[in-house]
Amino acid sequence: GATVTVSELPKGYTLEKAVSGASATHVSEGTVTATCDTLVIKNAAGEDVTGKLKIQKVDGSIAVTPVELKVTTPNASKVYDGEALTAEGSVSGFVNGETATFETTGTQTGVGTSENGYSLKYDQTARETDYTVSKSVGTLTVTENADEIVVTTRGGSYAYDGTAHGATVTVSELPKGYTLEKA
Repeated sequence: GATVTVSELPKGYTLEKAVSGASATHVSEGTVTATCDTLVIKNAAGEDVTGKLKIQKVDGSIAVTPVELKVTTPNASKVYDGEALTAEGSVSGFVNGETATFETTGTQTGVGTSENGYSLKYDQTARETDYTVSKSVGTLTVTENADEIVVTTRGGSYAYDGTAHGATVTVSELPKGYTLEKA
């Protein structure tokens, strides 16, 4: 709520009560005018003389500004293995235990790069208008496998018999995520 202050009172007078009921909680409320709703000034005899004094009330205002949330999704990389690359991110900065649904959405399966994106849904206690978002979004990178694959072709020596003779091809173990289609 608002704080009410009273300038210096003349000698013999005391401030018993100065209260404003104005308050604002959320950014969406805009600027709220703060007025002194209750004011009680007493003289030395203890009498309420508030109504007998020349009082000038100066209104104030209350404005709630958004707080910054920090969203971070990391960089990550790996060699292609046929499985999706993901890397969990985080969000911080909520106040008073408020929450929203945060999910890291970035994924990269094939060779290449992509943004490690995110989704932030204000579907719980936090209100979107009470926050701004500062983000640091990483990149997911999948590189081609550089392991050596050995292909061995074996022929042979055959005495002429009028039939075609071929070679056999063998391939060493393939890295994870790769399949041999034809050899």
